[in-house]
Amino acid sequence: MNLDQARAILAYRHVQAIAADAAMKPKYGIMALKLPILVRTAGLCQALHFVQSRGGDAHEALLGHLAEQLNRVDPQIRDAASLCHQVRHAKMRAYLHLTREAAATLQWYARLAQSVLKVDRTSEESDAQH
Repeated sequence: MNLDQARAILAYRHVQAIAADAAMKPKYGIMALKLPILVRTAGLCQALHFVQSRGGDAHEALLGHLAEQLNRVDPQIRDAASLCHQVRHAKMRAYLHLTREAAATLQWYARLAQSVLKVDRTSEESDAQH
């Protein structure tokens, strides 16, 4: 199994668990669509803190899922809080590596939000009103 397959398998497991929770599904899915773009435009640290600032179980779950994925890059990343801490304090080389890995991983969550959770870009408008 290659790295991209490992990312996909774990992401699928995470998204399947969210699909069973009607309350978390839309917010998780919408943020999963937004997060890869946020990472590219604002940077990993700002994107993670934006999601964290939104609060709520769905956003915390997405950060926790990303933390589980990035644990393979940095074993000190165990949950959402340690993810934000490690990214915030990373040296440039480590920060760039975490950013690349997060971006590659988040693409899977965005794809699965569309295919499994059935969330699309038009759903974002209703999220902005909440």
